[in-house]
Amino acid sequence: MKAVFFDLDDTLYDQLEPFQIAFDCVFPGVNDFSIVDLFTKSREYSDRVFAQTESGEMTLAQMHRYRMVHAFHDLGRKISDDEADEFQKVYKEHQYKISLIPEMKRILQYLYKKNIPLFITTNGPSAHQRSKINALDIGNWIPSEHIFISSEIGFAKPDKEYFDYVNAKTKTGSTHSYMIGDSFANDIAGAVQAEWNAIWVNTKNRAKSHPHIQPEYEVNTYQQLEDMIRQLF
Repeated sequence: MKAVFFDLDDTLYDQLEPFQIAFDCVFPGVNDFSIVDLFTKSREYSDRVFAQTESGEMTLAQMHRYRMVHAFHDLGRKISDDEADEFQKVYKEHQYKISLIPEMKRILQYLYKKNIPLFITTNGPSAHQRSKINALDIGNWIPSEHIFISSEIGFAKPDKEYFDYVNAKTKTGSTHSYMIGDSFANDIAGAVQAEWNAIWVNTKNRAKSHPHIQPEYEVNTYQQLEDMIRQLF
């Protein structure tokens, strides 16, 4: 049986919204670069040191400061550690004030009615990720036991062990598993290497981090994703 696995951040909801609110609050009047570029850079730096945060070599506070200082630097602006910390404080306050992207809500409902097993696969700290999941109020479609968080299981995307572990726990097969996510490095490259079907939600038109890896599908809007899901299932 086919099964669908959703990434959380920037897939089920738009992570840019709370980021934009924090930016406008902490850096009012700064408009000499694209907020999307800043967000993308911050995500790149988060991914770069993710392994260190998982192992405890770097604290989350250090990672949050690191990603913003370096993201701003790459776009030609210097910020202080205090400014980076203040940004993270405001950002966190709004990270739990989120809602499902409308098309994603319709996709969940559509697949649920089709009796397709639905799951969430996400990297990050347990309490933080579960708080966001609770804010999205998706329990009607995806029960708690269908949620796989890296810090809870000891494996993280894109490691093949993560995908193999999830297949084993859900009694699903790789060839019938569909990974839907925005991160090429974590969701798509990991899924392809695990021989899953990869659907890249590339709404911010990012370049592939692994040029030699090709996802089965790529969409640039959520409407395209909804149309594709109705065709595949």
